[in-house]
Amino acid sequence: MINLITLKNGIMISKINNIKLGLILGIIAPVLTMLIIYLIKSPGSNLQELVDLLVSKRVFTKIISLCVIPNLALFFLFLNKYYYYTARGILMATVIFAVFVFITKIAL
Repeated sequence: MINLITLKNGIMISKINNIKLGLILGIIAPVLTMLIIYLIKSPGSNLQELVDLLVSKRVFTKIISLCVIPNLALFFLFLNKYYYYTARGILMATVIFAVFVFITKIAL
């Protein structure tokens, strides 16, 4: 049974359906994806060496962009479950990553 909360106007919504949860999930998913890439590509080196290597090969922003792909699956999962606020939070996190990639691409 999903816990429900009551809003001021009497509408019942799920605790899962909120923007904060979507924002947190939308940030955690790409970070976990980057961690998996790190563990697969260079288990013997530290994270700073991997980032330096990716920046020197000019693929850092491309890897970060690809790490956001799991957000697409999360977005459609919550959209199909009618958790629109959670899907909105995931979309907001994706936009934050897009701004980060844009700024990083200009700076590098």
